[in-house]
Amino acid sequence: MHRRSFIGGVSAAGLGILGGCSAAVGTVAPPDVSSDALDAGGWERADRSEETVFSESYGPVEVAGKAVTLTYRNAELAAAVAEDTGGRVNATLGVFTASHINFDPPLNDLPGNVGRAEVLDKTTAQARSQFRRRMRDRGVTNITETGVETLTTATGREPAMATFQGDYRVGDIEYETGGDTVTIDAGGIAVAGDLAVWNEGDDVVVAGGAYPAQNYTKTATRELSDAITITIDIDLGLTPADYRANVRQLMATTQ
Repeated sequence: MHRRSFIGGVSAAGLGILGGCSAAVGTVAPPDVSSDALDAGGWERADRSEETVFSESYGPVEVAGKAVTLTYRNAELAAAVAEDTGGRVNATLGVFTASHINFDPPLNDLPGNVGRAEVLDKTTAQARSQFRRRMRDRGVTNITETGVETLTTATGREPAMATFQGDYRVGDIEYETGGDTVTIDAGGIAVAGDLAVWNEGDDVVVAGGAYPAQNYTKTATRELSDAITITIDIDLGLTPADYRANVRQLMATTQ
């Protein structure tokens, strides 16, 4: 049985970090994502989008924000999982997305900083909510926010980094053995996610990713006849610590 990725069909805002609004802002430069970290993790770009994501009034000041979002899929991981399962699991289990949000007027030039903290707080809350919703829309269940850590960026910022965990159900996998079809309930793969929002210059950066939270192993025994019993062992050889380190490196070096 072929399984689609939980990020299959990425939306215009990557993982849907922020919802759209109607106001308009000028041209926004895309986020600068480390090519070295992308290459090291086996990532390829899946989408680029641009949309207005924020519009609020703070007294006489109307604040609007436009985002450019880049989304990447872990193609190397997807290929390895497909190969190891004989093409039975086609799932992109790693995703990274980064947004540059430019505000008008510039966030750091608001008169008396009126509304600045509120804008950052609301952007962060929206980002976390939409991160969870989009994971859920793509098949991840039992999503919980497991904590908040500190991300130290390459420019010395120290934003709060929310961490998430959930389960992606693989479903049934079928194997042909000597003319018989053996069906295994493969269960699910634990998925982790990290997300941070911070002020960089006059922009706000939103960066986050999702990846397998643990290796996947499964052993199933089936009796084909009174005389024949087979055992199928599945071990995807996933390395969650490596995925986590790579995603957090991407987040930290995004500007």
